[in-house]
Amino acid sequence: MNKRFVRAALMACLMGSATMFAVTVPLTPAIAKSSGPSVTAPVAKILKPAADKMQANDFAGAMELIKQAQALPDQTPFDTYKINEFLGNAAIHENDYATAATAYGAMADSPALEMVTPEEKASTLRVAALLATNQKNYAAGIKYAKAFIALGGAPDPKVLATMSEAYYYSQDYANAIATVNQMLAATPAGSAPDHGALEILFSAQLKSNQQDAALKSLETLVTYYNDPDNWGQIIDFAVGVKGITNIEALHIYRLREVVKATASGDDYQIMGGVALQANYPVEADAIFQKGLSSGKLQNSGNVASQIASARTRAAADRKSLDSFAAIAEKSPSGEFDLKLAETYYGYGRYADAVTAVRRAIKKGGAKVDMTEANMVLGEALVQTGDTAGATAAFNAVSTTVPGWAKAQHLWLLYLGNKYATTPQQ
Repeated sequence: MNKRFVRAALMACLMGSATMFAVTVPLTPAIAKSSGPSVTAPVAKILKPAADKMQANDFAGAMELIKQAQALPDQTPFDTYKINEFLGNAAIHENDYATAATAYGAMADSPALEMVTPEEKASTLRVAALLATNQKNYAAGIKYAKAFIALGGAPDPKVLATMSEAYYYSQDYANAIATVNQMLAATPAGSAPDHGALEILFSAQLKSNQQDAALKSLETLVTYYNDPDNWGQIIDFAVGVKGITNIEALHIYRLREVVKATASGDDYQIMGGVALQANYPVEADAIFQKGLSSGKLQNSGNVASQIASARTRAAADRKSLDSFAAIAEKSPSGEFDLKLAETYYGYGRYADAVTAVRRAIKKGGAKVDMTEANMVLGEALVQTGDTAGATAAFNAVSTTVPGWAKAQHLWLLYLGNKYATTPQQ
């Protein structure tokens, strides 16, 4: 993988904790179960009004009472456990995750954990694992997650995602990868895998020099989350295929516009240069103008000469387009029709491109590249909103040429997206 690809990937992952943090706890913890242990009378006397305040969403007031309960002498293990539960829940509702992590960690380590119901025990360990990892206490996060998993029951994708993060930031990449794969297996069909965990998987694979696997993980990310930065990295990698031609690269770069992939000034210069060298000056001019209007491309140096050439050649192309279209339509071979379709695409005349390329495919001819024809047909149909037709066109491509194969793969990847709005919680 190229250095830009790797650097951008690692920066995305290492900007901070990858967990999309969300913990659900009861608004008011129960002071005692119908069966089982109860808190002592002095503790109950304080926690009951604290519960009333929490029910009224007065968490600051509840905190004052909880602190009084913490100061009581002669607490039983169950007293302390319940006080911490109240403290942790109130802190979560106040977005004070550091305090909540300490409270739930104490609950998870308490002997009273064996006194509560199996359901409450599981909930305590789950929340303790999420909070510990959120607070970058990765050793504790792994410990509580393992204890939660050891209870049995259905695998919890969120706990596995959090555990993978803890492994990753502990530099245990092998376990991070293994845990994300467990999470993927546990994610219900039709649900999106946890976004942060996928980023962990991608970065851990890079750290482990598993580059092909990392690229597949990045493709999974765009399949579900359609992130422009991720798309940009995939496209940058694809155009680095050995021996790729300008026309093959152009068909990959066209996807960058469709997916709104993040682009730099260098990207605009390269894309415009590729279109110009492929002899589609109007498309090149449009790319250069977009780069200039975005402020990322500067009209100076070598770029200035490319921009000037594109403008001049585009003006001439516009003047000759109608006459060329007439020649193409009358030609018995589809060669000119294919060239016309590519030209129309660069003009943004996608419906006309579809008409021209279908005519090229129907006429055929020794000089008509059916791979290119089906590619431009698929791309133009995407632009007109005919995704079913586009998918059929891309699937009609049969090639062993690496550049064309990459272009086909990425366009089909785009059409196969599932685009989640929220990660699996």
